[in-house]
Amino acid sequence: MSRRRYSVAAFFCPVCRKIPAQYAVPLLLCLLCTAPAFSQEDAVQLWGRVVSADGSPVEHASVALRNTRFGTVADGKGRYILPAPAGEYTLVVSAMGYATVERPLSLRSRQSLMLELIPDEKEIEEVTVVGKSAVRQVNESAFNVVAIDAKPLHNTSMSLTHALDRISGVKIRETGGVGSNTQVALNGFSGRHVKMFMDGVPMEGFGASFQLNNIPVNLAERIEVYKGVVPVELGADALGGAVNIVTRQLRSTYVDASYAYGSFNTHRSNFSVGHTAKSGLTFQLNAYQTYSDNSYRVKTQLLDVATNTYSQEKFWFRRFHDGYRNEAVVGRVGVTRKPWADRLLLSVTLSQEKAEIQNANLMKIVYGGRERKAQSAIPSLHYEKKNLIVPNLHFSLTTSYSISRNNNIDTLARQYSWNGEYRQKSARGEGQYSMGEYNNSVFNATANLRYRFADMHHVSLSNLYSDFNRKATDAAANSENSVAATFMRRTSAKNVAGISYRIQPSDRWSASVFAKRYDVLVRGPVDVSTVTSSAVYEEQGRSFSTEGYGLGATYRILPSLHLKVSFEKSYRLPSENELFGDESLETGDVGLKPENSHNINFNICYDRALSKAHTVYFDVGLIYRDTKDYIRRQIEQRYGGAYYANHGQVRNLGFDVEARYFYRRVSVGGNFTFQDIRNMEQYAVGGRKLIYYKDRMPNVPYLFGNADATCNFYNPVGRGSVLSATYNLRYIHSFFRNWESEGGDIIIPSQLSHDLTLTLSLRNGRYHIAGEARNITDEMLYDNYSLQKPGRSFMLKLRYFFFKQ
Repeated sequence: MSRRRYSVAAFFCPVCRKIPAQYAVPLLLCLLCTAPAFSQEDAVQLWGRVVSADGSPVEHASVALRNTRFGTVADGKGRYILPAPAGEYTLVVSAMGYATVERPLSLRSRQSLMLELIPDEKEIEEVTVVGKSAVRQVNESAFNVVAIDAKPLHNTSMSLTHALDRISGVKIRETGGVGSNTQVALNGFSGRHVKMFMDGVPMEGFGASFQLNNIPVNLAERIEVYKGVVPVELGADALGGAVNIVTRQLRSTYVDASYAYGSFNTHRSNFSVGHTAKSGLTFQLNAYQTYSDNSYRVKTQLLDVATNTYSQEKFWFRRFHDGYRNEAVVGRVGVTRKPWADRLLLSVTLSQEKAEIQNANLMKIVYGGRERKAQSAIPSLHYEKKNLIVPNLHFSLTTSYSISRNNNIDTLARQYSWNGEYRQKSARGEGQYSMGEYNNSVFNATANLRYRFADMHHVSLSNLYSDFNRKATDAAANSENSVAATFMRRTSAKNVAGISYRIQPSDRWSASVFAKRYDVLVRGPVDVSTVTSSAVYEEQGRSFSTEGYGLGATYRILPSLHLKVSFEKSYRLPSENELFGDESLETGDVGLKPENSHNINFNICYDRALSKAHTVYFDVGLIYRDTKDYIRRQIEQRYGGAYYANHGQVRNLGFDVEARYFYRRVSVGGNFTFQDIRNMEQYAVGGRKLIYYKDRMPNVPYLFGNADATCNFYNPVGRGSVLSATYNLRYIHSFFRNWESEGGDIIIPSQLSHDLTLTLSLRNGRYHIAGEARNITDEMLYDNYSLQKPGRSFMLKLRYFFFKQ
């Protein structure tokens, strides 16, 4: 492929004062969030792109004027806008891993200039910038993966879960409002089938007070979603895929502060500060807080406390015992760019939460006094060194130790109704009496070693070790309701080792093969009684070892069209909650078997700029899953508790489609997912033929989609201001909450909701005001069984962002 060459004189040309059409896209919000303020007198706008040797954009390149406070950072498409007074400057362009570029620059009054850096080996005054953006590299890998830039969402009040809900094939399932239990459903698999990571570290041991449902999106730089096959570098035993949250790693001085207030007395605040010195010393501090009464209305059956019977008709009630609060602080300190370490960071995360429990897993069963509390402390260490000992040998090590304390409180001898009335009970506890306390401790260590030789060959070794321990810590608190199993050990140790080989002879195609080794040892209480009237517990241990393998390939047919295919024989080891429960509404089973599955993914992606004003993106993905010993979460109908059990065989065949179009200031797009998840177990254990053979798996949406449109208006209230309007639509087709063949009132109806967001950015991204309206038509929305989510709500957010290169 020939390479275009331009002289230095061709880098600069006068154009009209308006921003060119191809830059008026929603991604411009990203760079506006990182541009410092400046004096409006004699202002000139410098705009352009930073590209690599093959013309692809370089993400987050720094573009600054030397010895001034004027600078900005390119967005995910390599585009930037740099406002500054007219004058003579030295322009400095730099990015991690690239040569720094310095050029004289003359900015003339009331004139816009375009800077486009494209390599030319024959001209000494021209610059080559090598490499691709992190988002682009992930999206072009051989795996079925989507990486999204989180920075355009930093002006919203979203948590990480709501950001994920906009990705094709992803469905977020919540049990209620702010702080409620959340599951990520990915291509039909949800809950623990989908592994969650933060900077490559498993989030299973982070504790309830530091999870996706309460972490603000401002903490993330990008979100990577692996649909099915997961690379060995993550060390995952994932079955349905994985999500990796990459946190912000700005190599600069910045302050980011925001506060939001909204419906149901909801408050969210966030404060972040960071600095990296020329010596390489760096520190970051992130603190956030969330509070909500969650006092939205729900429609459900009413309990007559006198007769202890439920009404057939459903009525509207306001939630009265569902308050939630959460606070967290994340601190990092370390060094970068040292001969012995490219990065060495010590981090500490402290978090706590308190949540009132309004209802069981069935909406009609309501509580008035139950609550849970959690506190966690997570110290961690990250070390990274490129060219270790020999060139192209890269090593990274991340370790963390999580300690979380949990309290489940249920002491009232009452049975409540949704109208606030209650009757006295003879036994204490609205569900099961508890005021006990237990501690979880989790140690994680992830090591990766990568080596590249002969330019086209890549070998990776990885190992993930995880050790989980749970114990009751307060004998007095547990004494009134303890059983023999209460103080028995609950431990789980697992190790996942992987090796992969990738060959990439050119940018047109690459292929990889990999293998994984799984080892697990579980110990905990097992009910060995032969009668159901009384339980007899015995502490037992179980071990499991096996191997998995897979391969993947990508081929670029045209510069804008490429194919991806992957296959994996994978295993997923039961999680701690599935093995041991949550000591509240869920019961575990130490005897659960690991899930195993054959996974196939096929993708075709088209991404092309049709002209300076038009860009289109189109992606189609096909999935096939054949899973055995599928771990299914089920609801006990009398008391509303949950438990887990292996289900023989499940097959999933489906597809997801995403399309997006950009034109000048407007972008429109959407995604659509269909997943046909069927029970393929024909006979029960005793040989009885199952009536629901080939039924769709219950309580799993099989048809859903999102659509969105964004329009940007530039300089509506003065230079350096941007008004952005975004509309979002979500649709979920009706699905069965129980087995289809069993009949009855078992359908969760179709749902259609609409959201609207208006954001005003001032002084080139220093100040932001955002207003959000969610579920503006006040629809009844459900995710899990009959658990209703909030109706129409509003939120106002104020944000201040300061950035200095």
